[in-house]
Amino acid sequence: MYLPSIPVDSYPSNSNDPLDNFFQAKRVNLARSVKDIAGLIEQRERIRERNLYMIVLGECEINSKLHNMENWYLGINPVIDKRRAIFEKELLDFEKQKRLEETAAWKDILSLKNDLRGVVQELYKEQTKQKLLYGGV
Repeated sequence: MYLPSIPVDSYPSNSNDPLDNFFQAKRVNLARSVKDIAGLIEQRERIRERNLYMIVLGECEINSKLHNMENWYLGINPVIDKRRAIFEKELLDFEKQKRLEETAAWKDILSLKNDLRGVVQELYKEQTKQKLLYGGV
């Protein structure tokens, strides 16, 4: 994930001015929040990938079982027919699980990105305040 550089350390932090120290602490906390949220987004993406991988493994297992049943023709053995139907339903369930996981991940990441956007905007406001009050570059 791309994050713009956040120059928080470019301002003096051991100033005798309490207001400057307050603003510096606020900017540092906001910058840490940006990094934390970015980490949460990456973590959610890894969780999504792991969940999708596990679903694909389940699909492979069921497809192997179905492949082993290809020599049995429909209608010859009701037990085999029932088992085949169960496997095919499981494949459909795996497809549903994939869609649900993708949707849940999208919603989670969208929410985190909205949070990130708000924190970055707040950080830039604080940096602008610093520049206006203390004449930074």
